[in-house]
Amino acid sequence: MMQNINKFIKKNKIPLIIIICLFFNIAIIINYSINLNKPKEKFKEIKPLINYNKSLSKPTPKVINIKNVNPSVISDKTIYLTFDDGPSYLTEGILDILKEENVPATFFVTTRQIDKYSNLIIRMREENHTIGLHTSSHVYSYVYSSLENYFNDLNIVRTKVFDITGIKSRIIRLPGGSSNTVSKKYSPGIVTQITNKLTENDFYYYDWNIDSQDASGTLSKESIYQNVVNKIHSGTNIVLMHDSSSKATTAEALRDIIKYAKANGYTFAKITKSTPAIHHHINN
Repeated sequence: MMQNINKFIKKNKIPLIIIICLFFNIAIIINYSINLNKPKEKFKEIKPLINYNKSLSKPTPKVINIKNVNPSVISDKTIYLTFDDGPSYLTEGILDILKEENVPATFFVTTRQIDKYSNLIIRMREENHTIGLHTSSHVYSYVYSSLENYFNDLNIVRTKVFDITGIKSRIIRLPGGSSNTVSKKYSPGIVTQITNKLTENDFYYYDWNIDSQDASGTLSKESIYQNVVNKIHSGTNIVLMHDSSSKATTAEALRDIIKYAKANGYTFAKITKSTPAIHHHINN
């Protein structure tokens, strides 16, 4: 057969390249015929890697180890230092003093600068302070306009604290305290509704019975010191102060307040749900 093919090629003078292509095509046809006769493999279904119908779960925050500092010591003369409206650049210095004096405190935070100072929120947790909630925005016209707005705003700061520390805080202070009357012009009876709803849902709100008066403008550190030490007494003392960025004199007065209290037999504790409730008379 090959001799006949050779004679045919020579006789008809067929170019070599055409001959090579011819043999290549013949080989492909033969191979294809063989594969057709092989048993077919079963088709393997590929399962989807993601179930897009499954709702995303929130990642668990990193566990923060609490250092053995600033223990609460509850006695018949206990002081609860509280700071509203932070964190700010002043909060770090306040935390330094509290650590050096081995004293716990309670911080009622907002979200206005919480991302910038999230390291200080973590430090509060590490150093055994209570992180309370003071609403996210602290805007009276919004939070006191409806029950829905108040709890939406509260949920923002509560979620932010949880994201940073893993704490699901239930310790609350209302802007202006529960006795505020400013809320009346936004919604009559709103504070009564809010405090009832907080209590129904196992939240704990705290006012104060010692006012440093540092919210009323820029007081000297001496005035703040006198406003606190002249009013502390036997029993439970919840002291209102602020760590917002305009309250430098509050930070300056803090160490002297602590030293006076220690020298006169007072102990310090942080607010928890077991702390005796100090509630103002509700005026709205």
